[in-house]
Amino acid sequence: MDPVQNTLNPTCTGTSVIALTYDGGVAMGTDRVVSYGHMARYKGVSRQYRVNDNCIVSFGGDHADFQWLQNVIERRQEELLNCDRTLHLTPKMVHAYLTTFMYFRRTKMNPLWNTLIVSGMQPDSDNSDVKIPFIGVVTQRGVAYETKSVATGLGAMLLHQFIETNHRAKAGKLTRNEALDLVRRCMELSIYHDCVADQEFDLSFVETVGGAALLKPEKIIGNWDIAEYNCQYQ
Repeated sequence: MDPVQNTLNPTCTGTSVIALTYDGGVAMGTDRVVSYGHMARYKGVSRQYRVNDNCIVSFGGDHADFQWLQNVIERRQEELLNCDRTLHLTPKMVHAYLTTFMYFRRTKMNPLWNTLIVSGMQPDSDNSDVKIPFIGVVTQRGVAYETKSVATGLGAMLLHQFIETNHRAKAGKLTRNEALDLVRRCMELSIYHDCVADQEFDLSFVETVGGAALLKPEKIIGNWDIAEYNCQYQ
């Protein structure tokens, strides 16, 4: 009998996820490539999963693990609807469930190789008719936290300060267009510095009125004039 074998290294992976809150919503951005090592293995792949009108889950890390995790989230939603057809998973519910699940898998020494970003509009505890922007992060080890802006993968080292500087400049009160433009700029910076980032990317947002919306894929070329000054070092 062969011994039980668990994944030690992810095979096909996605890179950075960008998310930030703005006045009345949350904006997100991910590129559309799944890489095998440093090779672009699958192009045109969305790394965002629309759970319902109030919540979108984005991922970095192993693509196969997240495909399986989508089914887990969908089953939880169906179980909730079987009890009451008016109930839907809120962002905090999804975040709490994924936190517990990721930590459980970690304790079994068989983690899911993903960093998950849960974004959406969370009903206020005092007034359910009022919804507030929510971003929750869950790491591979089940470490979880809430934040106003986040960049994962290589973007965690390259883009955090850029996002926070622009976010704080307006005290977080950006408009939707300003937030999406900031995400676009982050995606442009990502392709300059991240060798596995792709020029094609997805943008999405979640608002109280419009719900969760995945926009059409966009492509950015960037300005490579500086390439002629490249002296073979990074």
